[in-house]
Amino acid sequence: MDNTYTKKTKWHEETQMDRLSDLPDCLLHHILSFMDSKYAVQTCILSKRWVSVWTHLPVLKLDSKFFNRVGNFRSFISQVLDHCENSNILTLSICSPRKNLARSLVDKIISFAVSHSVQELDLSLKYPIGELQNVFRCQSLRVLKLDLLCGLPLPNSISLASLKTLILCKVRLKSENHCFDLFSSCLDLQNIVLDHVFLTISDIFNISAPALVSLTISKIIFYVAKDAKIMYYAPIKDRKVVITAPRLTSFSFTCYRPMSLSMDNSPLLENVNLSMSHDDLSDTQEEGSFMFLIEMLRQLGNARSLTVTLGLVKFLSQHSRLLEERPFPFSKLESLKVLRGRQSCKKIPPNVLNFLVQGSPMAKELLRMFQKVCKTEKCLTAISLQC
Repeated sequence: MDNTYTKKTKWHEETQMDRLSDLPDCLLHHILSFMDSKYAVQTCILSKRWVSVWTHLPVLKLDSKFFNRVGNFRSFISQVLDHCENSNILTLSICSPRKNLARSLVDKIISFAVSHSVQELDLSLKYPIGELQNVFRCQSLRVLKLDLLCGLPLPNSISLASLKTLILCKVRLKSENHCFDLFSSCLDLQNIVLDHVFLTISDIFNISAPALVSLTISKIIFYVAKDAKIMYYAPIKDRKVVITAPRLTSFSFTCYRPMSLSMDNSPLLENVNLSMSHDDLSDTQEEGSFMFLIEMLRQLGNARSLTVTLGLVKFLSQHSRLLEERPFPFSKLESLKVLRGRQSCKKIPPNVLNFLVQGSPMAKELLRMFQKVCKTEKCLTAISLQC
């Protein structure tokens, strides 16, 4: 009887032990880093052991969606930054896409990132005001993501020696320079994502980065500013994107119309993904848009793997006569994928497929595989051919 009681008592004591608090700080910091900082801060009430644990986290994530009032969120950000003044912060993420932050608070966030040598900075803000350009003084940055509903005054060139990944989303970039060369001084930049970027530039947008491996362009739009309030689309022929990236292996382009593209010296290009809907392309009445698309394909001719939407294929088929007069763009193609959604593969015109693959040494094999797939598969959302 005594032995049974003793075992139960021991088991009860063991189950009541606070094993989590016994973990070393480094493990607790790692665990709390996966939480939003609001909930990480709340751990301070657990016991004396937890009072200051959150103030030494390497990751701070502050999201307005966890606050009912913007005033509470602003106050929380300010207090968290004050309490972490002596901490080694590696990642700072501020997400407030629907709530405005005061200019002084935005300046405080940027100053904190610079003074603490933050390595990863993620800012998603609604119409932020303040000295945002000071972000580009933070030489410790390895990853920078800016999701902003505003114009962003930029230096003529970003010079961040440690930067490896740059993501610009819903940003308006402005420059009066004839040749806008933003990235050439980022010698270690490997990944660039431009998502819904609005460009008000004079002539040429240069994407020049010696270490660039992956480039994603989604909805990049050129504007001409008539005055401070009125802007209109710039014609394709008047604006050009020049890509100089000798190590580029992956290029993805999603847009409603083609762009004037020049890609110099990208011999390592492996994967190209082109997504354009047929309706958007058909609505593009601009003269020469078809020829700009053909030139885009030619500039990407080193690709070994190509993914295109059925809409792009159908748009090409509308210009069959002109298509027959153009040289085959892809000379190294080994894989072709056509994303067709719910549409039948029988609607993919053979002349377009010939145009895309005939320049490849694998052309006969790719066409044979395509014919086989069309006969045997009827419900695919994509047709994938690979030699």
